[in-house]
Amino acid sequence: MRHRIDFISLRWRVIRRGPNDERVFGLIAGLIAAAGVIAVAALTCAGDLDPGWLAVAISLLGVTWLLGPVLLPGVAPMMDPQWFRTLPRPPVRIAREMSASEAMSVGTVITTAALLSFVVVAAPHGPGVIAVAVLAVGAQMLFLVWLGRCASALVARSLRSAWGVRTAVFQMSAVLALSFAGWVPLFAVVLPNLGDGDVTIHTPPTVAIVPGSLVTILLTLPTGWGLVAVNAAMSGAAPAAIAAPLVGTLACALLLRRAWIELTARTLRQPPRTARSGISVRERRRVLVAWPDSAIGAVVAREVKTWFRDPHRRLGLGHAWLTPVLMVVLVAPSGWVWVLPFIGVVAAAIAAMAAVNTYALDGKALWQILTTPGALRADIIGRQVTWMLLFGLPAIVGTIALSIASRSQFGPLAVGMTLAATGAGCATAPLLSALMPAIGADARNRAATSDNVGNPAGAQWTIFTAVAIAATIPLIPAGLTVAVPSSVAHLAVGAIVGSLTLLLALPLTRACIERTGPALLAAMAAGDPTRHSAGQRRAPQFDAGAILRSKDTNRIWHEP
Repeated sequence: MRHRIDFISLRWRVIRRGPNDERVFGLIAGLIAAAGVIAVAALTCAGDLDPGWLAVAISLLGVTWLLGPVLLPGVAPMMDPQWFRTLPRPPVRIAREMSASEAMSVGTVITTAALLSFVVVAAPHGPGVIAVAVLAVGAQMLFLVWLGRCASALVARSLRSAWGVRTAVFQMSAVLALSFAGWVPLFAVVLPNLGDGDVTIHTPPTVAIVPGSLVTILLTLPTGWGLVAVNAAMSGAAPAAIAAPLVGTLACALLLRRAWIELTARTLRQPPRTARSGISVRERRRVLVAWPDSAIGAVVAREVKTWFRDPHRRLGLGHAWLTPVLMVVLVAPSGWVWVLPFIGVVAAAIAAMAAVNTYALDGKALWQILTTPGALRADIIGRQVTWMLLFGLPAIVGTIALSIASRSQFGPLAVGMTLAATGAGCATAPLLSALMPAIGADARNRAATSDNVGNPAGAQWTIFTAVAIAATIPLIPAGLTVAVPSSVAHLAVGAIVGSLTLLLALPLTRACIERTGPALLAAMAAGDPTRHSAGQRRAPQFDAGAILRSKDTNRIWHEP
């Protein structure tokens, strides 16, 4: 019991003293979503909405626990089991003790708030039904927590092999494609002639009613058993009909907890070296890069090789290349073929999100750039050129090809938006990489995608917003210019926006790295992200000598 309390205390200290910016952002966004679920429950209770929508909302909540680890495969758990391998106790016992603290997370708070919708629908039916709803909230919460933990452990284990990496790339790309383009086939039915300017809405007669078969399927799954118990209590069913789904939910939660303990115990049994990677480098996969003999050329050659060799960068590369292809597969069969060229804008945004943490991914190698005169400018330009070669040019060429193939009347506008988006992504990815680095394991110690690389979610959403704003600027000529042919105006504005962002971001990125580089380097050397912000406040100007004189320099130079 004492060790369980120790793990709970340790997790609470990590939450309290760790970098909490992203947790606060996730908590606020999640509570807004939870308020939406409670609003759905209130509307169904008042008779203003079909009760099937509450089953849909609760099921979507459960799916997020399952898909979360798939969407963020490189994010390490808050308490990595590898930390406790040397404890003098059996691995199964350590895993069982750790399980007591696994429910402490932002996701648990958000989900509990959303599940209070059970109490909302049960409130008009008396204290007995409310008591059943409270029990259902607890049972459903336990089930979802262990569902998410098991999914996270399985994803982490699968990423230790090349097959697992390919599977993760496809899964995450499919989810991203559905997120960005899954709504297009549905809206193509509701607004079939929108591409021609006709906004007539074709609504099905039963648009507000969830099909009964879908509700039955959702309530058959364990994610809906809590709601089944509440519905049974509200309808005055027999005690056995109320207790059965609650007992089933608890039983599934206990089984998932047992599975998580076994997976964690296996991780604890593996020695650190052999557990790192199952990926082997083959001779035929060697990346050959021919580039002019210059400082920028050397950076480009290094960056291209790194994108294909670093396991985490390779994961991002796969997402950025595969997701637009899957989006084309989703959109092409629908009636909205005219939107195909706009996929280039989304491709640029996803590529920018994949490259937003590259300085932190490079780890302590940053000291070479900071202490070499004139290297910083070449490094930034080289990274931008590499991004344009790997992501920007394919997005632009693909947009032009889709415009020609689909014969879309919005082809010139889409190309202009893609030019602006690629320019913004290329310019701001290195800048945000320095402004909002997510510090994880050092590059020299990172051999698999399951290794900790920080959580750059905040920077990813920031750059997604920046790229989206830049991409909307070429839309302005459509409303302001009548005499000038729209194709020329859109293309010109897109090219100007992309070029200006590139020109403006270079000095900003250089000044940012010079100002924050020592703090970033010290934080990466110490493996402590909190030292980055603290170091920024202490070191307003770049001083290479300070780096060489600092105590962390010994670690940088002498670590194997």
